[in-house]
Amino acid sequence: MLIVLSDLHFTETKSSQIGPHRFIRNLSPETYLAYFKEINKFAVVNNIQKVDLVLAGDILEISRSAIWLEHEDRPYIDNDAVEPGSEVEATILKIIHAIAEDLQVSQTLDLFTTIENYFDMKVELKLILGNHDRLVNATPRIREVVRGLFGLDGGDALFNHHLILDDHLGKPFCLIRHGHEYDRTNFAIDVLEQDAIPTFIPESIYGKSCLGDITTIEFGASLPWLFMKRYGEDAILNDPALMAVYQRLMEFDDVRPTTAWLSFLFSTPGVDEQKTWALLRPCFTEIIKKLSKHEQFLNTVKQTAAINKIARWILQVVIRSGIIKGDVPYWLVKLIMGRVSRTIKLKSQAEWAKREELILDEASGCKCVISGHSHFAEVSLLSAKNADQRYYINTGTWRNVIPATKFYDDFGRLKALTKVIVFYPMERNTVVNGHPWAFHYLSGVSYGDHRLI
Repeated sequence: MLIVLSDLHFTETKSSQIGPHRFIRNLSPETYLAYFKEINKFAVVNNIQKVDLVLAGDILEISRSAIWLEHEDRPYIDNDAVEPGSEVEATILKIIHAIAEDLQVSQTLDLFTTIENYFDMKVELKLILGNHDRLVNATPRIREVVRGLFGLDGGDALFNHHLILDDHLGKPFCLIRHGHEYDRTNFAIDVLEQDAIPTFIPESIYGKSCLGDITTIEFGASLPWLFMKRYGEDAILNDPALMAVYQRLMEFDDVRPTTAWLSFLFSTPGVDEQKTWALLRPCFTEIIKKLSKHEQFLNTVKQTAAINKIARWILQVVIRSGIIKGDVPYWLVKLIMGRVSRTIKLKSQAEWAKREELILDEASGCKCVISGHSHFAEVSLLSAKNADQRYYINTGTWRNVIPATKFYDDFGRLKALTKVIVFYPMERNTVVNGHPWAFHYLSGVSYGDHRLI
């Protein structure tokens, strides 16, 4: 039996703590423990001999940590530029240790390292990397530390970026990726330009930084960090308006859809739009002025296929023109934030998954492609030639989500989680109703803290 989880985004909370307040975005360890118990029940009932539990990328949130902002280093660096023993490596390790020390993450990691205690059959944990934990593969030391956190064998060996799981005849049955391969904002090559997506993509491609690395840190992490730096911890703690805006900044990249980001920031409870802009304008000004001199950002904007040609031209002209001398105008923030948010594609990735070479090859035997990344949970039929049904399954995310109403005027708080349970071909030694394999897919959200198990 195969279980796939992705986009857990374990996050350190210490760097953004203000006074006694920590902004916790990690799900509780009880959530994972309840799921393990549920999986075990499924396995026992179906007489399963082994469970493969795959963590399919973006498990550690390395790119967004404010720890990066304490130094000149940034996560938009290629893996092969990170030298063992360097300050960049030290920063990455510091972030990873800070994530692991978070109470909820620490307790969840304890579950993973003792995973065999929660199952009545053999269980094997596997981990592949995504775009937010890409830097794990940068050096042997980082890889060794991460393997230790999850209780994985392999020492300092490179982590995989995809897994192919075989059926009982030794033929490819399931392809698992993180899914950023289908997203030109977060991957170094545009797979849309290829007739077929190769199953194996070189490590050198996976190790390259992309536009998404820049926007994640410079907007997602920099805004609250600059806000804290400008107004100070004491002032924020003692001013309800400052505290309300700071909390909004800590949460805004959990908003869905991403095009509602600015609406979320400028609908801060108890603070009108004009006051919010007055407080945020200096922070946006500092970020945009910095980006206007950032050659890697400018080159990435120039080359990225994630933004159309006209929008790229406008951004380049505005940013390079030198018109940003005082505080930035709201229209420029709206333009840049709008373009940044639109590069994050939270929609079906099935159109790309169906171009996987294992899916296009009718003789491959591959029945499904499983990935995450987009946080868009789905099941889509890719093909059914000669009654050979092949599916794309997206694992969604396991984290807190802030949904917006249709016109972005109200926002809620939900916990998202998607359960993907796949039974390998002939796992029960019989073909049931003509189906040699099966899967159960449960995608949903929860509100509040009542537990089902």
